[in-house]
Amino acid sequence: MRFGRSGAGNATLLFNSQGRLLETIRNYNAPSPLFLGVAYSFVIGILAIAGQVFIPDFSRQGLDLIDSFFIYVLVAQFTHLGWVHLSLNLAGLAIVAWGFSNHRSHREWLWVQLLSLLWLAFYLSWLEPVQWYCGLSGALHFQFAACLLLALHRTQNKLALAWPLWVLAAGLIAKLILEWNSGPTTDSLMGGPIAFEAHRGGALGGVLFGLAMIGRSLRLKQNPTS
Repeated sequence: MRFGRSGAGNATLLFNSQGRLLETIRNYNAPSPLFLGVAYSFVIGILAIAGQVFIPDFSRQGLDLIDSFFIYVLVAQFTHLGWVHLSLNLAGLAIVAWGFSNHRSHREWLWVQLLSLLWLAFYLSWLEPVQWYCGLSGALHFQFAACLLLALHRTQNKLALAWPLWVLAAGLIAKLILEWNSGPTTDSLMGGPIAFEAHRGGALGGVLFGLAMIGRSLRLKQNPTS
């Protein structure tokens, strides 16, 4: 009798444990898009800080070590002219990661970040070549433009949410036009020239990818089973 009661007790305990496990699974909340967006951006930020600490002169000396300009730009994006330049770009990265977190999925944000780095290396290597490059500003223009297009598309029927986005879009266009009409500029705060080519190249890539994501979203809405 004692053995039987012990066996029954163990079975009840096992059943209750399984029930609690299933309840935990049902109540599990996946990480929010904001958390994952910050996590992805945190990795880029850590790489940029590491680049500034360990290879601060890579932007000017990297071409002596790497034959491929594409690879050079890909790596040079994680180096900066100085700590002020790095701080400004990290602040921009944080703003884009947080500011558009409600208008994109974490998967979209991951693709935006990865493609921004690859696109800029491609653009500066073959479409509008430069002599040298450093910093995340081109990739940030890509990310900003892509996320801005997504946000405009997803708030088109909500005027209260959309009008600040249109102001941002107008500001970005005005900035790019002013940069296009200005000659080579050196920023004393950052300690070096400003790569306007990277800004307009990044914005162009962001617009193209933003439109591609909007097109995909529309196709999925029309054919949800495809």
